[in-house]
Amino acid sequence: MLNKVDLPDSGKHWVKLKGVQGWKNTLDNTIWKKDMLHGDHWDVMDRTGKKVKEVDFTGRQIWTYGPKHKHKKS
Repeated sequence: MLNKVDLPDSGKHWVKLKGVQGWKNTLDNTIWKKDMLHGDHWDVMDRTGKKVKEVDFTGRQIWTYGPKHKHKKS
């Protein structure tokens, strides 16, 4: 079983991706990768690789009004 500190949820729907690519949540098909620059949250991407949110290690969304830097293309 996965630790809640490591992932915002636990269960069989979390699949470890090869190497250091992160985790896949099979319930909503999102990819979760630790932010290597800041190291204090997860970057969550949709299946196309576009960042959809940032989540802290307790599972709370960091920015609730949509992504910061909306002017940048992902």
